[in-house]
Amino acid sequence: MMQLPSNSGITLTQHSPWVWHVIRKGKRVGTVSGDTVAGFTARDIHYDSIGGGYVSAEAAMQAWISVTDKHR
Repeated sequence: MMQLPSNSGITLTQHSPWVWHVIRKGKRVGTVSGDTVAGFTARDIHYDSIGGGYVSAEAAMQAWISVTDKHR
């Protein structure tokens, strides 16, 4: 399981071996998928890509958080 900053308000539930659902405030808001070889991709709830090629899931999640914060 991935470690996220404790103040992010985000939890991840593993959907399959390489896919995690992103839950924020009890609502599914996106996914993170990939592995440490090919990199990770964060996608929003509409499956639009938010970055890619990250070397860690944490980096993908931080990209996802920064994009969603811009849309508040």
